[in-house]
Amino acid sequence: MVTPIRPSVAIIGVGSRGLGLLERLVAHCLTRPAPVTVHLVDPQPLGPGFHLADQPDHLLLNTVCSQLTAFADEQMVEGPAPLSGPSLAEWCQERDLRLADDGYTVRAGEGHPIRPNDFLPRRLLSEYLAWAAEEIIASAPDCLTIVRHRCEAVDVRPGPAGAETVELADGTLVDADAVFVTVGHHSLYRPAEPAAEPRLITRPYPLPEALDGIAPGERVAVLGMGLTAMDVIASLTLGRGGRHEPHPAGLRYVPSGREPRIVLANRSGLPSRSRPHLAPGRVRCAPLALTTDAVARRRRRRPDGRLRFGADVLPLIEAEMDLAYYRTLRARACGDAATAGREFADRAREAGYEALLEECRARWGPTPLGGILSPDTAGRQWADHDAYARWFTGEVAADLGEARAGLGVSPLKEALEVLRDHRDVLRTVVDAPGLDQASLAGFFGDFTATVNRLVIGPQLDRSAELLALVEAGVVRLGPGPRPKVVAPAGQGPWVLESTALLRPASTEVDHVVHAHVREPAPDLVPGSLLGTLVGAGRVRTLGSRGGPAHGLAVTRAGQGVDRAGRTQPRLFFLGPHTEGSSYYNHYVPSPGMPSRALMDAELALSTSLPSVITRKR
Repeated sequence: MVTPIRPSVAIIGVGSRGLGLLERLVAHCLTRPAPVTVHLVDPQPLGPGFHLADQPDHLLLNTVCSQLTAFADEQMVEGPAPLSGPSLAEWCQERDLRLADDGYTVRAGEGHPIRPNDFLPRRLLSEYLAWAAEEIIASAPDCLTIVRHRCEAVDVRPGPAGAETVELADGTLVDADAVFVTVGHHSLYRPAEPAAEPRLITRPYPLPEALDGIAPGERVAVLGMGLTAMDVIASLTLGRGGRHEPHPAGLRYVPSGREPRIVLANRSGLPSRSRPHLAPGRVRCAPLALTTDAVARRRRRRPDGRLRFGADVLPLIEAEMDLAYYRTLRARACGDAATAGREFADRAREAGYEALLEECRARWGPTPLGGILSPDTAGRQWADHDAYARWFTGEVAADLGEARAGLGVSPLKEALEVLRDHRDVLRTVVDAPGLDQASLAGFFGDFTATVNRLVIGPQLDRSAELLALVEAGVVRLGPGPRPKVVAPAGQGPWVLESTALLRPASTEVDHVVHAHVREPAPDLVPGSLLGTLVGAGRVRTLGSRGGPAHGLAVTRAGQGVDRAGRTQPRLFFLGPHTEGSSYYNHYVPSPGMPSRALMDAELALSTSLPSVITRKR
């Protein structure tokens, strides 16, 4: 009797992306039992990845808790979904975890019940993912052997008989038929390179330790206005004992006396827009203009198959945003979002989305979305610093009003949400053969930055808190967009000088925090596994193409492409370090909607284990 060969795989890095691979493997083996050995390589607890368990509660997720899950359902994947489990919201509710009146502290049995719309502390996602990992492992059938290696992988080399050999930091060698490198944000919590100037903080994580050198009352410039900047501000205010109290005008900040004086500035001069409230019963409609078929048709018109983003794709995005705006107006008029969605879909099918847009413009006039995808305020000037500060806080307040109205109610927020709702269509734009060279640079440069500012922004409470901090004088706006940052001479101060004010202004500070964290290219992280693999030529980066995308070159199935352009059939890379070969890889799946992360996991697994994994149900 011939003993069947037992295939083996190794998953290096078991954060949310590696956990998704494991969940898909368990699900397929439960549905169609097959002998497989899986090696899980991670020195940290399985599941959380860089979502650290010891973070303070004021560091919040920017996705509402009902939209985060570690368990696939039938809407999320193409393959089987025999495992079931709670979303983060349901998991919290099962444990009677409650949210305090401060809007961020969570304790069992204290405060109000957690609601699906709540933005929760990141530490809870860490605890949830660790719990989910153990649940998924416990659900594995007997045919699936799971071997845990609580150690770091330092290299992956070609092994015997076409296999791959993973070398661990303790000298252990693990042979596998396929290796999946899912190390996520592998560099963010490695020690930062020492700055040439000790008062310059180039990487503000981990928090709050990275900011410990900033003393109460000192002046600190926070460069950036996105999620990282909000984390820094929260750590320097709430994290130092300050608190926000309800006030007739919104919120009032009560200082602790331990805060520094914060100067907030960024390149564009624009605030990040808040994540909106999710109105009950909000309907997520299928795209009418920005469809995969429309992208494919435009791709076929190009001899090389490579899209020109400005000519081929951007008009579709703008049309879809306008349609979402008008559809929300129609829903408001008829009182039923589902009815409005059907009306628009029927009319677009009958006459085309262009004709539908013309009808909407004739009925409701133009939308206020013109220029909203512009990357910055280039060419605009303000009379002086006070004029800029008034304009900025007015923009934050107006957006906060739209965010409180929320998705399903605010036409503006519905239009912006197109950039999230139809992210999978944008992924097909980047998928090979992708975009031409100039478009690729623009997409992963100004366009991605603009998308992040419009829809990957802070929680709406953070915007309300920012206004309160400005009112309290704890935060002051910097000297307008694109400030010139002048390094100190000797022990003198840093200086921020205006470049967009008619009456020039400058601000002196004692410290500068770069709060626009961007992970370095994999080959620029000495001592990391990815750096080793790039250095050995096992995989190459996209940096040679120029532009801002420096992720790894991989095939659509996730297989690495080596220095010579050859596909590595058994070495796979999935997650944030492949940004550029694909788009928006850093997220936790949401229940009830297709998950590109889990579908990519199935594609990689079916490519490496075709006899075991069948992607279709």
